[in-house]
Formats: sequence, C-alpha cells, structure tokens
Amino acid sequence: MKLIRVIPTLLAHKNFLVKGKNFMNHRYIGDVYNTVKIFSEKKAHEIFLIDIFASKESRIIDLNLIKKIKKEIFVPLCVGGGIHNADSVGSFIGEGVEKICINSELENNFNIIEKIASRFGSQSVVASIDVKKVNDNYKVCFQNGQKISNINLKEYIINIQNSGIGEIVLTSIDFEGTKKGFDIDLYKAVENIIKVPLIANGGASNLDSFSELFDNTNLSSASAGAGFVFYGERDAVLINYPTSNELEKLITKYE
Repeated sequence: MKLIRVIPTLLAHKNFLVKGKNFMNHRYIGDVYNTVKIFSEKKAHEIFLIDIFASKESRIIDLNLIKKIKKEIFVPLCVGGGIHNADSVGSFIGEGVEKICINSELENNFNIIEKIASRFGSQSVVASIDVKKVNDNYKVCFQNGQKISNINLKEYIINIQNSGIGEIVLTSIDFEGTKKGFDIDLYKAVENIIKVPLIANGGASNLDSFSELFDNTNLSSASAGAGFVFYGERDAVLINYPTSNELEKLITKYE
C-alpha cells in the first residue's frame, strides 16, 4: 500500500510566481497569493512555495506574504528561500507553516538540519536536493543549478538522513519544466537507500506521469510545477490540479 501525495511546487521571486525550464529562463506567470489560494480551493494534498532567488539576493522568503497566505488556505504549506538558521524557521512555524525547505544552506552547513529538528521536530524540515546528469553520473548542484559539485549523491542523501531530516525533495534539473515525465532512472538509483519520505520533482505533465513513477519505483509522493500551471504545447498559463475523482482513482490503484 502506498500513501499517495500529489504536490504542486510553486516557484517565486518575491511576490511573483515564476516558472522556467531546466532551472533557466524563468518568466512571470502570476501572483503568488492568488495562485496558492486556488490550489488550496482545489484541495491540493499540500503546497510547496519556494522563493528561488532569495539566497542569491541575500534575503529571506517574505514572512508577511506567508502570514497573508496562511490566513486563507486550508492545506499544509512548506516554504523555502534564503532560510539559514533555526531562528528564522521559528518565525514561519509560529505563523502556522508546517514545513521548511532547506537547499543552499546544506552545501556548507549540515548542522542546520539537526538544529531545526531538535527545536521543531524532524517533520518540520525538508531537504531539497537538485541534481544534473553528467557523464552518466548524477551530480548534486547548488545555486539554482549553476554550481555542479563533486558530492556523491547517495552519500549526500545518507548524510542528510543521518542529520535528522524529515523529508527529501529530489529534483532532476534535466527534466524540470519539460513536462516529459519524471526521471525514473534517478529515483530507482536511490530508492534502496531512502529511509525518509522522498518526493520526486521535475518533469511531470499530468497524472499519467505520477502513475508511471509510482508504478516503477517505491515512491508514493511526487510534485509538479509546469504541469500544474501550464496547459498545452505553448505553455498557456492555466492553474490546474486533479479533481477529487481523478485523485481517488490514482490513490485506489495503490491501496
């Protein structure tokens, strides 16, 4: 039995919703606040909201925006962007945010996981890992995919898990925004070492993408961005999420 989760991941630049492909060429597609409200009204399993430029611009995801959002939505929310210490996490948890996503800080500071987990519980901290395939090897990347490290992916995942992480989001930069389906090989390569919930991200176009992933791996959670904000070959902006009946059919398949 799998406990299926289908999660919209929304990328932001301050108060603006943006989307790109392969972590590049991000374009404005709408207002963060209203988009998050729509996904809440559509009863998304949960929502990830990441300000992808916050670290680069030496700031943090807008707390006032998150306060406004939390007053209006009724689904779990995970936020990230420029969060570098446990005190900052406390500000968001205090406003009702369920989870905090950490990425850039993990390059040099694994201790932040233990500090957050000890204060707020492991369930409150999510590690975001971005990877590119280089010469048939998956490389961990930082700085929005611009910095390719020599870190071994499996060792990195094991170390993160040992630090007390509650969840991991693993994103294929090569597939991100392409709507050609998930990188099944990536998730099969790591599934045997995973001891915490793993969320696949990058490449989903519709529920068939999710079904293909769940059929071919041990995963039960996955996320999409382009598939939930674009429609058609020309990527017309259309906020969408599976209906209750569509989700029920998917969930029932794995019971």
